[in-house]
Amino acid sequence: MYQTKDKLQVRLVDLIMIALGCAFYAFGLVKVNIANSLAEGGITGITLIVRFWLHIDPAYSTLVINIPLIIIAFRYLGKNALIYTIHGTISLSFFIWLWQRVPVSINISHDMFIAGLLAGFFGGVGSGIIYRFGGTTGGTDIVARIFEKKQGVAMGKTLLSLDCVVLGLSLSYISIRQMMYTLLAS
Repeated sequence: MYQTKDKLQVRLVDLIMIALGCAFYAFGLVKVNIANSLAEGGITGITLIVRFWLHIDPAYSTLVINIPLIIIAFRYLGKNALIYTIHGTISLSFFIWLWQRVPVSINISHDMFIAGLLAGFFGGVGSGIIYRFGGTTGGTDIVARIFEKKQGVAMGKTLLSLDCVVLGLSLSYISIRQMMYTLLAS
C-alpha cells in the first residue's frame, strides 16, 4: 500500500497487527526487561529511568512523554503515519499496563544471558511487526523519521545515536553488567 500526502488509507489489518506487535513488545518489556532489571533504548528506556527515579508507571509515562513528539509529528509526517503512530503509542501504553497486571512470569532463574536474549527476541519481533505494518510506538521513531525525511539521515543512525544516549543515562540505575546484557538484547 502506498500513500499519498492527501489521501488517508488506514487499513484495519494494519491496526490489528500494530496492536499485536505492541502486545509482544510490551510483554518482553514487562516480563523480561523490568523483571530482570534490564534497560531499554529510546523513549521506552526513558520511561524505565522515570520508573526507577520517580516511581511513575511506564504505561502512563509512555503516553505523557510521547504527547509533544506526536504534536511535532503532526507537522512533519503524513496522516497515515500520524494515525498509526498514535495507535501504536496508545497500544503500547495499554499493553504495558495490562502485562503488569497479568500474573505470568518467565522463570529463567535470573539467568541474565537468557534474559538478554529474550528481551531482544520480544523487542525485535514486536518492533518488526509494528514497522512491517507501517506503525511506530512513537518516541524516537518519530524523531528518526523526521531526520530521515528532512535531513536525509538514515533512521537506523538516528535511532542508534539516541539509544546510546538513553542507555548511557540508564547507568544511573543499573550496573555495567546489566547494561552489557541490555546491549545483548539491543
